[in-house]
Amino acid sequence: MRLAGVLLLTAASACAPRAVSPAAPPAPPPLHLTPLADLVPAAGLSWIADLRPRAFFADATLIPALAEVFPEAELDAAARERGGLDLRGMDGFVAAGYDSGTLLLAHQLLEPAKLEGAFAGRVADVQGRAIDRGGDDPRGAIIRTWGARGTSHETLVVFGREAAGLALGSDTRLRAAELFAEGKLKRAQPAWRTPPLDGIAARLGDAPLRVAVPGPFTGLWSKGVGGLLAAATGAGGAVWVEGGAARVKIVLTGNWGERAEEAAQRLRSCYEALTDTGLGRLLGLPHPVAAPTVTAAPDGVALEVRLAVEPLLRGLADATTSQLRDLMQGGPTR
Repeated sequence: MRLAGVLLLTAASACAPRAVSPAAPPAPPPLHLTPLADLVPAAGLSWIADLRPRAFFADATLIPALAEVFPEAELDAAARERGGLDLRGMDGFVAAGYDSGTLLLAHQLLEPAKLEGAFAGRVADVQGRAIDRGGDDPRGAIIRTWGARGTSHETLVVFGREAAGLALGSDTRLRAAELFAEGKLKRAQPAWRTPPLDGIAARLGDAPLRVAVPGPFTGLWSKGVGGLLAAATGAGGAVWVEGGAARVKIVLTGNWGERAEEAAQRLRSCYEALTDTGLGRLLGLPHPVAAPTVTAAPDGVALEVRLAVEPLLRGLADATTSQLRDLMQGGPTR
């Protein structure tokens, strides 16, 4: 009987319902950080510059010219000041201007603590820190820090260990960049995929350096490029380095219709006029590797020219030295 009782108790315990541990919440999807420009919101955009710095620094043909424009000592010092952010190691860098401020984004391997430390050293008053996205995997974390630098408000966002964003002024667009990275803005498209920049992007292709300004253009801007900007919906440019030369492409989108060829020739005339200016000579425009060509379509006109890399790079550096050095302070406005 005792044995039978033991067997019955064993069977009963085997059939008894077991406590079920609560299921672990599903891991959040990985952050969407490439291409980096996919984090840039279109609303209110004034201009955008999108480049892959490491591609240029890795090009052996550019080393002498880049060494003049970006001396190693200056790059090393800038990297230390910015918590390890270094143009030479960036897969992507995007700067975008808005009426309410500037958005800067960088993609490279980074150390979040060093970056936050550099930000704390940069601003006079760190006002707060928040973990906008946590979890067990630090690669998916989003950490936001904000503060004041003089009268300017600045916000730093660190995306895991591979990207960072800085907002100078309003942080509205940086918060939107967070939502893009998390895949939460299902009904919105980033800047390069929204008219009119989508048409410009289609014509520029996957260039290592792209810039664009959306229209409409009013006031003095409407008189630019021989008056073409008055009818343009957007303007953009791109640079590729090919065989020791820089291929430069300039694009204007608009409803040119039957007057597209006329618009293309006017674009060529404006370029030729630019070659006779001090800026044109500084950039080496009077001595192209290959003469400029223009193309025309009802919804866009373009000019392409191949230029010697070194004078172009030196000229750009001479013309924009202060802007390059002060990029972390803000950007151009329109």
